[in-house]
Amino acid sequence: MKKHMPAIIVATSFLLYFIYFSSRYTLAYPPGQSACLHASFFLIDKWDTDIDQGDLAYFEMNVENQFYPTGLRWIKKVAAMPNSKVSIEENRVVVDEVTEFPLSLRHIITTLNLSGNSIGEIEDYTKNIQLKDDEVFMIGETTNSFDGRFWGPLKIEQIKGTAYAIF
Repeated sequence: MKKHMPAIIVATSFLLYFIYFSSRYTLAYPPGQSACLHASFFLIDKWDTDIDQGDLAYFEMNVENQFYPTGLRWIKKVAAMPNSKVSIEENRVVVDEVTEFPLSLRHIITTLNLSGNSIGEIEDYTKNIQLKDDEVFMIGETTNSFDGRFWGPLKIEQIKGTAYAIF
């Protein structure tokens, strides 16, 4: 038994590390042809829900929309934190009149309308939103992103972790 003790300790250590890693972290990738972020493979820390503007966040979508069922898990960029003012314009999202995210509404609205999934016109989505103290605003990074510009703010409680782009 003494002879096998180092191997047992090493095996137990690996097992405990695996249990810890798998309970805290998840690997994720976008389904199908989704191209809302520049990365395509992510490490998600499910224990870290403390997000900041510019972070990638893993969240549960509980906002009704015509394309996806509620309850799905998504990864998007945090554009605005609680109590921020978000201005959605045709070619950009501006937060607190300081931080600008260049994103065109025209491409995705035209694409969806031409595919038979009528989503409306650009004017339906250009607006100002004042976030409450329990809300954040999420965006994608590409012109194909279906994001907060279409569904509005999320409650902070919907954030389920921080995501890190691997590649």
